[in-house]
Order: sequence, then structure tokens, then C-alpha cells
Amino acid sequence: MSAVEEKKKMKKRTKGFLAVVGVILAVALCFGCIYLYLRHEQQKPIFEAPELEPQASVTELPDNAQDAAAYIDRLYEAMTTADDVEGDWHTDVVLGDIATPFAAADNALLQFFRGQAPGKIAGFYPSAAEVVMADVKDAPAFTIDPAKALEYNGYQGEVTEDKDDSVHYYLNFTLTPDDVDPEEIKAGDVYKQIAETLSPAATIDSFEITPTGETVNCTVDRLSDDLQSVRIEKNYQIKATVTLGEDYAALNAGGKADVEFPYTTVGYINFHHYGLRFYEKQLVAKPDDIKALPLDVTVHSTATKEDYTLTFDATDPDAISIDETGVMTVHAAREEAITITATLNYDGHTYSDTLTLYVTELEVKRDV
Repeated sequence: MSAVEEKKKMKKRTKGFLAVVGVILAVALCFGCIYLYLRHEQQKPIFEAPELEPQASVTELPDNAQDAAAYIDRLYEAMTTADDVEGDWHTDVVLGDIATPFAAADNALLQFFRGQAPGKIAGFYPSAAEVVMADVKDAPAFTIDPAKALEYNGYQGEVTEDKDDSVHYYLNFTLTPDDVDPEEIKAGDVYKQIAETLSPAATIDSFEITPTGETVNCTVDRLSDDLQSVRIEKNYQIKATVTLGEDYAALNAGGKADVEFPYTTVGYINFHHYGLRFYEKQLVAKPDDIKALPLDVTVHSTATKEDYTLTFDATDPDAISIDETGVMTVHAAREEAITITATLNYDGHTYSDTLTLYVTELEVKRDV
């Protein structure tokens, strides 16, 4: 190899080495900048809002069936007489597998039961939607007999990643079902309507109904003692002898059939309370922020903004301003916390709630 070629090769190696060194220095510089930035950020004063005290319940969660039953009965009475509570209720009906003596291929009557009957029967039970409870004369009768309680389970909801459910109590009862008088059922409107609907396919000759279980599930807002919902599930086993109509008489010898099936009613009673509430009790903002306040307002579903007034007051009105829709504009930082009060006037009632606001120029700690 000539001296010229050796010199070129040496230069090439030197350039490669310098390039590698340059890359290493560049990477080191980047890491150094990142380190300095992170250190700078760590040294910045950071604002942390004081930890909130847990919100107190109006009533402590009952720990036994007797106290829980009395608690729910009291709340139900309050809900069904209130003039600022709306109610909705309806009943779902579920029919289980139906045993009949005729072949599966001849299941027209069976399909009538399973396909059409549940929805039709459910429609025979009382129902209502968006009615003011004080105006209702025939609200569903409901009470819990603690002597029937086989099991009681009450617990408070939890805070999860998806939502804060800690404002709710859940009270669940397993009850001994009441005996059923078939003659009393026959005299009722629901039975008469079922018999009339069934009449083209079959006539009910006799039936036995055996209650097999009952559960009651209640949801309460523990911060206000407002009963929000009641779910009542009753399970039965029904045995009936029917005379088949002309179109179905050939399904079984003699035109009669014994039918047996489980029958479940699930009653739902829901209450909607007028009012307002901050669903976050404190807020942190910076100057020039524009934020919608975390406020829930509940009025009748048909109400318009002309039907109610919503006002806001702040202990430091120079630091923030709030428009009539609840959108807040921040003007200046403050050392002291600001209390915001929202007030709703609707249908002769006044409701209010408060929020604590911190306005700071410091960095705000964020949840990761």
C-alpha cells in the first residue's frame, strides 16, 4: 500500500471516530438538557390544594335489617309526599322456560307465551313517568317488613377511576316472600287482563302460584337522605290447567294442557329530586383560565331557562366573574381561598351549594 493510500485511509478513520464522538456528545448534551429541565421543574414551587375532608352523611348507614327497613320506609314516605320530587315507576315481567305436554314442533302456544306475553303482561301493571309525587294519589304502596328479612347487606359506594360513587348507600334485602291467595289474584285487574289477552289461545281453568323468592334493592344519596331508586323482584312458580282454543286444541288430547313456568316481576320506582350540587367541592385555577363550574342542576324535564333562575356569588368578585350559565373567568390570583355559592330558584323552592376555589400563579400539581 502506498503512502498516499495509507494517508487517505487514516483520514477516513479519523473522520469516522470524530463522527462517533460527535454523536455521543450530542446525546450527552440532550440528556444534560433534559436533566437540567427536570431539575428546574422539580424546584418550581407547586400548589397543592388542601385534602378534602370526607363529606358527612345525613344518616349513618344502618347495620341491621330492622334499622335499615325503618330508614327506607321513612325516606319512601318523604319521597311520595314531596312537591319537589318526580317519580317514575313500571314493572317488567320475565317468563322462564315453559313446560307443556305437547311436542316442541307444535309450539305455537308456547311461542305466544314466551314471545308476546311478557311485554303484554308488563303493560297491565301500574306505571307512570315524570309525575310530581305530591300530586299523585295512587303512588305504589311499598314497605319493608324487617321480620321477613332473611338477609340484609348495606354498603357505601366507592371512588373508582371511572366515577365517584361514594355519595350513595346501597341497601339490599332478601325477604321471605308473602303467601299468595289465588282467589285474590283472580279478582285483580292484572289477572283479568291476562285472561282476556290469552283467551284466543286458551282459557285458564285453574292455577297454582307458589312464591319462591323476593329481593329489594334501594339506592340512597347519603349526603341528602334522598331515596333515589327502589327495585323489587318477586319470583313465583306457576302451574296452570288450560283449555286450548279452537286453533290450538289439536296440540294435546282432549283439548286441555297442564302448563308450568317460573314467573318473575321486577318493579322499578325511581325518584328525581329538584336541586343543584357541585359534583366537585374544590377547584384550582390560574389567572386567565375560563372554566365551566362542575355543577349539576335538576329541574323538571320540560322546564326551560325561563322557568328558573340560577345565580352565583363569590367572596372575591374582583378575582373571578361567572356568567349566568356557570362559566367562570379568572382575573387574578389570590392567597386566600374563594367561596363560590350557586343558588337555584325553581317552583317555589330555593337550593344552594358551595365550592372552594383556589387561584394561583404557581404550578399546579396534576394527577398522573
